[in-house]
Parts: sequence; C-alpha cells; structure tokens
Amino acid sequence: QSRVLVVGHAAGTPPARSAENVLEKFGTELVPISGPQQLEAYKAVDLKAAEAEAEEYWLKPAKKIVEPTREEIVNSARLYLAIKDLMIRHRARAVASTLCMNTPCNACLAFSKLNDLGLVGACEGDIDSTLTMLMFGYAFGKPGFITDPLFDVSRNAVIHAHCVASTMMDGPGTKRHPFLIRTHRDDNSGAAVEVELRVGQEITCAKLVNLDSMLLSAQKIIEIPDFDDRGCRTQCTAQVSDARTMLANWGSGLIEETGMMPLLHRVVFYGNHVDNVRDMAQLLGVRVVLEG
Repeated sequence: QSRVLVVGHAAGTPPARSAENVLEKFGTELVPISGPQQLEAYKAVDLKAAEAEAEEYWLKPAKKIVEPTREEIVNSARLYLAIKDLMIRHRARAVASTLCMNTPCNACLAFSKLNDLGLVGACEGDIDSTLTMLMFGYAFGKPGFITDPLFDVSRNAVIHAHCVASTMMDGPGTKRHPFLIRTHRDDNSGAAVEVELRVGQEITCAKLVNLDSMLLSAQKIIEIPDFDDRGCRTQCTAQVSDARTMLANWGSGLIEETGMMPLLHRVVFYGNHVDNVRDMAQLLGVRVVLEG
C-alpha cells in the first residue's frame, strides 16, 4: 500500500512503467508529479530553513567539501525540503525522478537523506529499482544504493558506482559513514555525495525487473577504487563468484528494453540476504534469478 511520487515520468522495464500494472501486482500506487509542481514546492521553501538544513545535515558532518559552493549545497537542501513536503502531502514513502539533474538542482543529496531516513529516493525515474528498495526496506530495514556496475574480470569483481548513496547503509538511525560532498560527476555541477563504504562488507546486489523476476547475487566489498576521472562519486569494488559468466549473462535475457538504464542499474544493500529474498519472492509471486 505504499505510494511512490513519480517526478517527470516513470522509467524502467515496460511493466514497471505502467501504474496500473504496479498497482495490480503489489498494491503500490504511482503518483505523477510534474516539473512545475516540484519547482513550485521548491520555491515555497523558506531559504533560512534550507540553510539550517544544509548546515546541520551536510556542511558540518562532511569530512570534506571538495567542489560545490555553499549555495549549491543549500539549494540541494531546499530541494530535499520541497520533496519532503510533496511526500507528506501525497502520503508517499518513495520518490523516483527523471528530473533529478539540475531541475531546479541535482537531487543527489535530497535522495541520499531520504534513504538515510528509511524512505526511498531513486534517480532516473527507475521504478524497478524503487520497488526493489521498498521491498528491502520493509523486509530488512536496509537502504539501497542504485549503481551503474562495470566489470573487472581480471579481479573477478564488479565495480559499483553512482552519485546517490545513503550515508547510513546499515539502516536508519545507525552511524553515518564518512562522506565528501562533491559535484555530480557527469556534468561536474551541483552537489553530490561520495560515501566511504565499508571494505569487507558482504552485500546483496538485486533488482526487480518486469514486476515478476528478481535478479540477485551475493558479493563482498574488497576495495574502494579511485576512478575520479571516469566514474560516479560513490564507488566500491565487490568480489563475485564468476565475473566472466556474470558479464556474459548480464540481465539473464529478461531485460529487452532498449536504452541503457533499465539494463544497467542494480541496487546494492548491506548484508547477504539471498536466502531471505528467496522466501520473500515466493510470498510475492516473484521468481529469483541468480546473476552470479
């Protein structure tokens, strides 16, 4: 019975983009929010409130502020407060947005804090990942880190990278990971977060696709790489069972949608939840497909 604000338009696999299909399958309601509606909510936020939010949650706790200006961080805090107000008004637990880049500013910090709070902030309007994050949040109390994975077969590993990560990957109310405030890597603008994830941590990499299949793998963080000139801000290298096979079978033939995002995105969660996901999937009428 969750509600998801869809800012801009829904993206992902074709079944997940259908509000009717999502409601019928899971009882989850997709609520459309236009760009002008979000901008109106943003303008309605008191600037002093945004400054206080930025100071308390981002500026003071940050390990370092690298590129962004104070104004850019305050703008991000203002967008968070605007999205929070929209979520309260529409009784929503999650937001997925295709307007998360410079409209009116990057949503990276806003989504990071939502995930810290046990809510869901999902970039690029990815409904498949949003539903995955809702499931893991309800079942295991863990926030998800949407990533754009790439493979390092020489090390039998996957490198996870993106500009939106929770600073409380152990769950709401836990100790925040050290983090830097950086620009969004693709365009070197606005404010994003670089979270220092925990080396040695077991993780689950998952993604619900087509509303009927859960792509799943157990991995372990072995390193924090430095692809500052190429990758997104938060990164980790994770050991997998067989990187070559995983690469060759990426998506397991289930994602036929053209375009990069539906095939690319996966969601990383702290902990090995593979057996519990099998049980959850059986209850939800979803099949599990092991990717590696």
